[in-house]
Amino acid sequence: MTEQYPKLVIPSTPHISAPLAHCLDPTGSTSADPQLLPDSDMEELAVGSRLEDARVQRSSSKSHRSQHPYLSGNYWPQMREMHLEPCHLVHGTIPEFLAYGQFVRNGPNSAIPPEPGANYHMFDGDGMVHGVYFQRDGEKGGQITPLYVNRFIRTDVFLASQFWGINLLPSIASMIDPLKGTVSILRSILRSGAIAFLSGSSRLSTANTALVYHDGRVLATCESGPPMQITAPSLDTVDWHLFRDDHGNGLSHVPGSSSEWITGHPKVDPVTKELIMFGYGIFQLRNPYIRLSIVDAQGRHKVFQQPIHLKPGSKPKMMHDFAITQTRAVILDLPLTMSPFNVVSGSPMLYFDSLLQSRFGIVRRDLAGSQMDETVQWFEHEACMIFHTVNAWDELDKESEEVVAVHLVACRFKGAKLVYAAGAVDIPVSEESSGPDVVHLFHYRFDLRSGQVTHAEPLSDFPIEYPSIDTRKLGLRNRFCYGASMREGSFDTALKAAKIDVLVKCDIQALIEDPPKDVDQTTSRTPPSSPHVKTIILPANHYASEMTFVPRVETNATAEDDGVILCHIYNEAYEDEVTHDAPDDRGSEVWIIDARTFSLPALAVIRLPQRVPYGLHGLWLSGEQIARQRDAWEVRESDGALIQRAGERMRAHTSTRMIASFWRWTGVWAGRRVTGTASGTGISNARFALAVILSLVIFFLLTYRLFFLVGGLILDRLIATSQV
Repeated sequence: MTEQYPKLVIPSTPHISAPLAHCLDPTGSTSADPQLLPDSDMEELAVGSRLEDARVQRSSSKSHRSQHPYLSGNYWPQMREMHLEPCHLVHGTIPEFLAYGQFVRNGPNSAIPPEPGANYHMFDGDGMVHGVYFQRDGEKGGQITPLYVNRFIRTDVFLASQFWGINLLPSIASMIDPLKGTVSILRSILRSGAIAFLSGSSRLSTANTALVYHDGRVLATCESGPPMQITAPSLDTVDWHLFRDDHGNGLSHVPGSSSEWITGHPKVDPVTKELIMFGYGIFQLRNPYIRLSIVDAQGRHKVFQQPIHLKPGSKPKMMHDFAITQTRAVILDLPLTMSPFNVVSGSPMLYFDSLLQSRFGIVRRDLAGSQMDETVQWFEHEACMIFHTVNAWDELDKESEEVVAVHLVACRFKGAKLVYAAGAVDIPVSEESSGPDVVHLFHYRFDLRSGQVTHAEPLSDFPIEYPSIDTRKLGLRNRFCYGASMREGSFDTALKAAKIDVLVKCDIQALIEDPPKDVDQTTSRTPPSSPHVKTIILPANHYASEMTFVPRVETNATAEDDGVILCHIYNEAYEDEVTHDAPDDRGSEVWIIDARTFSLPALAVIRLPQRVPYGLHGLWLSGEQIARQRDAWEVRESDGALIQRAGERMRAHTSTRMIASFWRWTGVWAGRRVTGTASGTGISNARFALAVILSLVIFFLLTYRLFFLVGGLILDRLIATSQV
């Protein structure tokens, strides 16, 4: 690839929808009759009408939006897609070293929001990536012009949901609600399986969690499937990335298999450029294990899908994150169980078992095969919940330079109230009775010689989440952590959505040497006032998302905090005074903050052309990374410039073409017609019901072993109950 930064072809009008169209009609047939339009045009009309209707509804003085805490205000999804629209520089100067780079952020954004009163969870929703690309404008004397772009990620779930006009997946809230009965939970699972099969949607990931760059690819992640490759700066969807080697071996040969699932937070070693990831399964009844993989900088498998067994007899767990050092991986086997078999015992599918211990597995990265599994050192400590790690590093013996301990810093909850709070569901009595559960910065030291946890103490006396660091220090002993906090409250409240109005910069090493005193799970001294913590208290009505650090230069020659912080900020003063609805076309900015001074005013404030909802995790892509992408560029013959035309290569098919074709014809059997409005998309009639029955029969034939297994477990439970 040419060693230069890309020149872009930017459409003269905003690019709203990619060709969702052909997800159902691979033949590409055409017709002038609107009633006989190919599925491509039917789909484009349906999607456009549905999004336009949503915008018209939201212009009313009476809110038509759900009042769920995580759908209110700026949590409401953004329906409109824009392509590299110029932004307004409110004040300040954009640092030169940001030129040709892009700040991207992922997060849930339901394309079909639930009806008022329906279940919803903060982690529900289709993935949407927002980006600000810093283009150097040759016509303006080399001035840096920020350009805004956003895209839905075209997953199977998104494509299918857009076609049917319904949400394909059940809300996570329905799987954790302790008031939901076993039958209700099973019905939700079976409904999703049936619709997914009918849709040819074998992969149920929404790719809505985080972003990672490795081997020339920008990958959007979610732990219920493989990552999805997108392009920068256009943010178009390419396809699922299965990490296939030269022999065609990848995560799985069966689309949708749980063997394809990987963590939402893969790690890229800044020294070796290796990508380390793991996946877990929720259908394992005995001897559950994770699958650990290490892929080198060129995409070659160093270790791939290596089983690492958990405690014999334990239940499958939800493992959202992990950590790496230069020589180890740190696996978090915490008490948050996740299995459809939980419902057999009367527990929710996702259930925090406070009677279990937390277990931390230290895995050697220099081994392979069964040796990697057999040499894992497990450390036990009291029950806790960690959704995000900050960093981990090795401690070496001063004489032998042997690794003698591993340090881990993470954001630690005592329990799993956040899981329930993010769905606004009733918190179980066992969790509620323990009082507030404030998430603290927490430090562990695992002594590899004695096999003991020698240090386990909080490093903060205030709530902190969404941690980020200088990624050049990932797996190495680092000093600074940037995190999100608040003036009052914590992240575990279900009464209202958690909002970030305080930003913090923590000196980790100073806090380890001088930790705060008298801290328990309820301690929340806000706003933070530690001498080892710098604080930015945002102006009234301003709320933030996760911060992303960008180094001034991309080597380790500068100080760790020599760079800037990029952060999305939303001003709630723009919300409607009566309905509290957030307008779609204003209120969002990106602030550029000096990371060293960590203070206001910001170096620059960039006003975005539309609202960016509160989201999850961000990533900085350098100009070099963008130019070196695979499957993203055309080379113009005249001058060798790199050209990227938005939407031309957008993914538009679900994973299983054969079943997708069958799915298309079920729409015909149902008499489905679209003539430019959202009407006519109903699917409840006798012919469609017949199609569903036929599909369920095939679905059952493919999964009958699972049904027999569940039936056997229920029968065993009934027999045991009758004997008592």
